Amino acid sequence: LLLSFFSLLGAGLDWQALLFILLLLPYAFVGLALATLFSQRAAASRILYMSDLIGAGIAAVLAIPLLNSLAVVNVLLIAALGFAAAALYFYAREYALPLAVSLCLTLAALGGNAAFRFLDVDVAALPTEKPIGAALAAGGQLLQSEWDAFARTDLVDPGGGKAPRIYVDGGAASVMPALAAQPELRRDIGFFPFATEQPQRVFIVGPGAGLDVFFGLQSNAQHITAVEVNPASSALVEEWGSLHGQLYSHPAVQVIVDDGRSVLRRSAEKYDLIYLSQVITLVAERGGYALSENAIYTVDAFDEYLAHLNAEGQIALKLYDEITLTRALSTALAALERRGLSSQQALKHLMVFVDERSDPPLPLLLIGARAYSRDDALVLGAIARDVGFKPLLLPHVLVQPPLDAVDSSAESYAAIIAASEFDISAPSDDRPYFFQFERGIPQSLQPLALAAALATAAGLAAYAALWRKTPAGAPRYMPAYFALLGIGFIAIEIFAIQQTRLFLGHPTFAVTLVLAVFLVGGGIGSGLSQRIARARLERHPHLVPLLAAALLALWQLLWAALSPPLVAAPLILRALFVVISLLPLTLCMGIPFPQALSRAGQLGSRQVAAGWAVNGLTTVAGTVAAVILSITIGFAAVGILGGAAYLLAACLLLILQRQAEA
Repeated sequence: LLLSFFSLLGAGLDWQALLFILLLLPYAFVGLALATLFSQRAAASRILYMSDLIGAGIAAVLAIPLLNSLAVVNVLLIAALGFAAAALYFYAREYALPLAVSLCLTLAALGGNAAFRFLDVDVAALPTEKPIGAALAAGGQLLQSEWDAFARTDLVDPGGGKAPRIYVDGGAASVMPALAAQPELRRDIGFFPFATEQPQRVFIVGPGAGLDVFFGLQSNAQHITAVEVNPASSALVEEWGSLHGQLYSHPAVQVIVDDGRSVLRRSAEKYDLIYLSQVITLVAERGGYALSENAIYTVDAFDEYLAHLNAEGQIALKLYDEITLTRALSTALAALERRGLSSQQALKHLMVFVDERSDPPLPLLLIGARAYSRDDALVLGAIARDVGFKPLLLPHVLVQPPLDAVDSSAESYAAIIAASEFDISAPSDDRPYFFQFERGIPQSLQPLALAAALATAAGLAAYAALWRKTPAGAPRYMPAYFALLGIGFIAIEIFAIQQTRLFLGHPTFAVTLVLAVFLVGGGIGSGLSQRIARARLERHPHLVPLLAAALLALWQLLWAALSPPLVAAPLILRALFVVISLLPLTLCMGIPFPQALSRAGQLGSRQVAAGWAVNGLTTVAGTVAAVILSITIGFAAVGILGGAAYLLAACLLLILQRQAEA
């Protein structure tokens, strides 16, 4: 809503700092409201926590259909209605008039925006450096916008006879091959593998606005499978089919809305060409995705691509610049070496060309299922030069430094990686940050890490002040217990999302399902602990976090053993397996926090508020720590962090219990 208002005020003002500050206010007031409610009703913490988590889980499930069917702003107004209704329920007697006015104003805003859309965000007026802003400022025309659970998608005509572009969240632009621009588009370096090899069966990861499908049809491919993760992009290409000749309606084309790699791993098909063309974003936006997981560019992904090639097939990657080419080379070499080849043999499977006419120069990497011969290199090199592309790597013919040292066995590729100023090592599924080239903690993450550290330090200072005012014994250690629960819960949740995402397919569905399982499962666990074995849990509270750590280890073993055979099963079965396998763990994880709140309530409302504050603070700090761990070490370390936090929580309770008994 703030974004809508500020976009209406104009592009000349920089509202970003104020926007971020104001964005914190709803979360601060929600935290205050929950802390107050639990302080007043500490004895009912289990039931309240159950209601809170189950409500959040239901909202997570409803978010996708609501965001897909209603304007995003309207969904926010519906959420505001929920808060207003809750306030009216609790404080109708004391504040009936202001609450009624608030409710009526929210209803009026919802109805008015549904009818007139006066709160729509004007992307041209936003104070950002997104590529879409530059395109519109240069005279481009916004043709159509869609905003759903996945992203905001805009179709822009840049003018000047150029092909239209589809922008995803203002940054990831892809070219729509309009009929008038098609002759020029054939000179794109991405067309090279289609024109030279004439592949019959093509698999495209991320066709965007349809340019890659156009390339396939121009080469007379008989079957093109194009998998696009953004449903709005596919819908816009189909809706504006008159611009490009109805590409997606061609009988040779099959368009699937899903995760490209997930679809491929569920298929037994073999292809002549697997094609990836700047799947993530433009060079101008690449830095913004440094902290994003990119599972399509990992060594595990390349290994799967190779497994789905015909004997003469190849993978083609249109990349972004020199450093992304270098990392893709590292990834390709690692994938080929995983298949039993030496570095010298693996180099014979690679070719590289660059289009120096673009700014910056755009590279193309070809990875062959079989080694390229000298004749292959000479022929493709000659064709590339004729059409204006420069060969950078041609097996048997042209191997430039530092790869020439690897080709001659004078130096290992591992030594080249170690000597590089940047991190150009092959990303894996466990550490899938293809665009993260900095070593150590990324510079863009350091301010957030510093803020989390300062907030934690402030929390520790408050903890120390509370410690001095608290009588000796268990109450002094309650904040530490809440902190461990906050870190453990968020770390395990992040780890589970990463482990299940490719298995489930589309990222929006995967994230939503896992979040819902954790929230609803945790809520049910909290409610069950109110009635089942409550006395035992009160006597032995350390058993629950200990069981959570054990169930996490068991789930990891179960997942590793059973998920691969089920990867090709129907989506409903895969989703059911995720729910059933995670449910025991989430049921258990929902018990310790409300149990501790109930105990804290017996010591005073201040202890409950402190518990909420510490848990919320360490949840944020745990999120930052999880991101840093996943980038620097891998997601396996995030899982270890979550399990270790619950183990430490169990040990802390056990020590305190024994001290009390002594």
